[in-house]
Amino acid sequence: MHRKLNRIYYEVKNPTLTWDDIGGLEVSKQHVKEMVSLPLMKKEQLARHQLTIPSGVLIWGPLGVGITMLAEAAATEARVSYVYVSGQEMLGNPDELRQAFHDARHEAPCVLYISDTEWLAPRAGSDYEWGPGNFRGKPPTFADRELTEVFVREIDGIQDRDDIMLVGSAYRVDVVDQAIIKEKSRFNRKIFVAPTTGKDREGMLKIYVDRIPTLGGEIDITRLAEITEGFVGWDIENLCKRAVLNAVARDSDEVRMEDFTAAAGQVEPWISTDMNEKYWEIYRDDCPHHYAF
Repeated sequence: MHRKLNRIYYEVKNPTLTWDDIGGLEVSKQHVKEMVSLPLMKKEQLARHQLTIPSGVLIWGPLGVGITMLAEAAATEARVSYVYVSGQEMLGNPDELRQAFHDARHEAPCVLYISDTEWLAPRAGSDYEWGPGNFRGKPPTFADRELTEVFVREIDGIQDRDDIMLVGSAYRVDVVDQAIIKEKSRFNRKIFVAPTTGKDREGMLKIYVDRIPTLGGEIDITRLAEITEGFVGWDIENLCKRAVLNAVARDSDEVRMEDFTAAAGQVEPWISTDMNEKYWEIYRDDCPHHYAF
């Protein structure tokens, strides 16, 4: 790990997040460990077994569940640098995008994580609707063709490097230009982070609830997970903030279970019923062999 570099559009740093910092998502964690961490940690052993490592891994799923955290935790486990590139911020900045890839080559070994690939490489003619009138999460703008071409060229330019693990994210895999997915030398492996389960939400709740220093009485995490269907990480963070505000509103020095249950009705879940159904439909219709090592 050479240095820490903060820029407007991307960041190079020594990663600090660990798997324990991420609530729930046990299945996704295991897939990321296998496809991202392991190739960096044991590439010689994999080569001896003639097992081809992924050229790039696209992690896709709902916004707010912790996909960016998964990528950083993988870099932490592998003890390599972490290069984070904001796809949103790169719009209109091809030179910065080229520089980010240049720095990744300099920082190797590293995890090169590119968020919001659907902004950088949108699929022409995509239908972003979850259900009638629901376009939640659709990017407000997209890269022009020039920037998409720069993105593709830069990806192709690092494919001879086995010390750079390319990782991308998208909130829907079906709205990403298939040229960067179906080409086996680009993002040729995928990981689906599904809408949160009750167990996922329990893990997330434990992390956020434990940060509140003024808890009073028993907080039933399992019950809270049951009544927060459709919540993602940022919803659960908001739930905990609302619970504290509820306690303050009733002039209490303690945050109690009643404050959390009230807060559950005050926070709108990010994942609606039609979004949940659509996520699983997209996953079922996708090519299954891309989800195996």
